[in-house]
Amino acid sequence: MPGIKNRPVYRLYQMAWAGLDWLYPPRCGGCGRAGSRWCPDCEESIRLLPKNICNLCGQPYDGPEVCADCQASPPRYSGLRSWASFDGALRQALHCLKYKGDVSLGEILARPLIRLLQELGWAVDLVVPVPIGVARRAERGYNQAALLAFPVALGCGLSYQAGALRKVRETLSQVGLGAAQRYENVSGAFQANQRWVIDRSILVVDDVTTSGATMHACTNALLQVGAKQVYGLTLARAGLDFNPAEMWSRARAGVSIF
Repeated sequence: MPGIKNRPVYRLYQMAWAGLDWLYPPRCGGCGRAGSRWCPDCEESIRLLPKNICNLCGQPYDGPEVCADCQASPPRYSGLRSWASFDGALRQALHCLKYKGDVSLGEILARPLIRLLQELGWAVDLVVPVPIGVARRAERGYNQAALLAFPVALGCGLSYQAGALRKVRETLSQVGLGAAQRYENVSGAFQANQRWVIDRSILVVDDVTTSGATMHACTNALLQVGAKQVYGLTLARAGLDFNPAEMWSRARAGVSIF
């Protein structure tokens, strides 16, 4: 996959945001300091995920290549990865992106996702954001996952199609739900457009993953209409204060791991 510097359209996209920064001086989404959308101190404070992870679900795991749960019940997606832990400055920045209308954070927080995707070397040819429902879209005015997915596509020279997935059923917020409740909440909530996804390798982008329930539901929708394979990429991963055995034990018991 060619480097970011070889993508002139992506460079123009970055220049447009830089121009807006000049007109409207930004504050850091992580700490509120004036001068940048995402400051070096907040970048330095990020807790990256460990190298030892399950090759399928991406959960930190000190063992064979695939964790016991993925061996027992393999996910339908081909891989799920996240950049960092959902805490501290990154959690605050994503809160600003998602709930406070700070849409400028999408471009700058997509940069580590571009680097991560290039390192992974996944054979992807279409980037799709996890969609939000009509009511949530009307309330918020935008989809935070799309603000990350679009620059990822530009930076990696990949096709982008927000309409490849849509949410056909309103769901409860996943916050506070146990793992089993999360899967039930989003089951059947998404529908894919066969025109865009048939025989294609799809990258689904979201802001945060916890149990993987949303990515699971999106994958099912895409594969049902003929997608060749599906990968998931999120900026942050929640629930990392538990070791894998404890996390799955809590999940099976219906205890929230968010």
